[in-house]
Amino acid sequence: MSGPPDSEPVGGLDAATGEAPRASRRAFFALWPDDVTRTRLVRATKEAVRRSGGRPIAKDRWHVTVAFLGGLTPAGLDIASAVPPIAVGAFALTLDRIGAFESTLWLGTRSVPKPLAELELRLWDALEAKGFSREPRIYRPHLTLARRARPVEAEVEPVEWPVDELALVESLPDRRNVHYEVLRTWPL
Repeated sequence: MSGPPDSEPVGGLDAATGEAPRASRRAFFALWPDDVTRTRLVRATKEAVRRSGGRPIAKDRWHVTVAFLGGLTPAGLDIASAVPPIAVGAFALTLDRIGAFESTLWLGTRSVPKPLAELELRLWDALEAKGFSREPRIYRPHLTLARRARPVEAEVEPVEWPVDELALVESLPDRRNVHYEVLRTWPL
């Protein structure tokens, strides 16, 4: 990963040591649902989560990651937060598909809205221009519902989520779990 001219790491690993900086802050850009959408998501997914036998993720932690940045120094966090806003306009994200990978149950979309695909692409383009490295995998937006879960065959009532802002979120250790703190939001 290449950093700014002062060679302080921007995101992820320190170029000199190959390790995460000790004072790093794990951060990511995400879509953060409002309370009404969270309530609708709980109703739509409750049975699938129960049938999975997994450990449910608390609804106040639910989000859809747009760009995972990893461990950042305070300077790297400042650089990342200077990237938005990314003007793609508000859009509706319809979450309508239950799936699983490894032992994680998730809710995703059958069709990624064009503005979300554009947001992810333009956000990463801007982050790369600041020295961040784009994740190599294909972007598949999803909301994690449960961990240590079995895959389930389940239909889910589609939930239409009106998305109108992007959030910069920090992941903080909280005993056995993590706590997410929304650091800043920008209108789309």
